[in-house]
Amino acid sequence: MRTPKRFPSASQEVLLTTSGTPAPARTGLRERKKAATREALRAAAVRLGREHGPDGVTVEAVCAEVDVSPRTFFNHFASKDDAFFGTGPEAAGDLTAAVVARPAAEEPLDAVAAVLGDVLDTATGSGIWHEQLLLLREHPELLGRMHAATRETEAALAEGVAGRTGRTAADPYVLTVAAAAMTAVRVAVGLWLDAPGGTARDRLGDVIAHLRDGLTPPDHPGTATARRGGAYGGA
Repeated sequence: MRTPKRFPSASQEVLLTTSGTPAPARTGLRERKKAATREALRAAAVRLGREHGPDGVTVEAVCAEVDVSPRTFFNHFASKDDAFFGTGPEAAGDLTAAVVARPAAEEPLDAVAAVLGDVLDTATGSGIWHEQLLLLREHPELLGRMHAATRETEAALAEGVAGRTGRTAADPYVLTVAAAAMTAVRVAVGLWLDAPGGTARDRLGDVIAHLRDGLTPPDHPGTATARRGGAYGGA
């Protein structure tokens, strides 16, 4: 489902939150059930938020929709606002683990890009992100929490890069890789929303190619973007 162009900034940030993050380290039935519960709570929170407004939603009401206890809710989210965007320590931990779990031979930027591509596939394949955008349009007071969720996502990526490189999460290289990847997703989602055809992941591949080339102009011979057929050559 495409999002109207009047939502471009919010569209990019909603798709950058850690909701729906693949968790390769969690393959057991128990962990799959936990992930399903988290997603059900997120969907219920967004649905109720649109029906009653964010202030009209209670944790108890969200739990009743999913038939779980408040204790289960707080195992996944610290607050109802976190549930609106699927964020929290558990989701951030999954994102970090996904980056660390990528093949050791991958460069850090490629590992992060692959994980973010999975996130985009998951997010754009679900109707929840569109409902989140509508919730934001109707209740712009939630924008601050969304921006915070984006920062949490970038911090989780930095932790993953740190884990792959043996550096700290405050290392300039680590921070630069995480920030560059997040910027790449913002650009990629904007391109995807503005032009028909392909996927958000395709556009991310195009933008990451520019970063691999050191931002050399794409028509320069020998660059990855030239070999891909230009800035929109597909993944």
